[in-house]
Amino acid sequence: MRYRVGDIVTDGQRALTGQVRDVHGNLLSLVRPSGYLWEAPVDQCWAASPEEREALTPRGALRIISTTPDRPSY
Repeated sequence: MRYRVGDIVTDGQRALTGQVRDVHGNLLSLVRPSGYLWEAPVDQCWAASPEEREALTPRGALRIISTTPDRPSY
């Protein structure tokens, strides 16, 4: 699969989801919102699922980390 800058992918070797910052042939430079930057081989990456994409946002991360269901607001 061909990835472009800005795509959200999951690196299977590290089990991390990141945004494509740059493409260098068969290597992707990926970055997480925290600033963590790494390179991953294209053949070890796949398009992130909706849940994985949502986990990159602070609101989505809170929902995934939480073990209690959302409480209704009264």
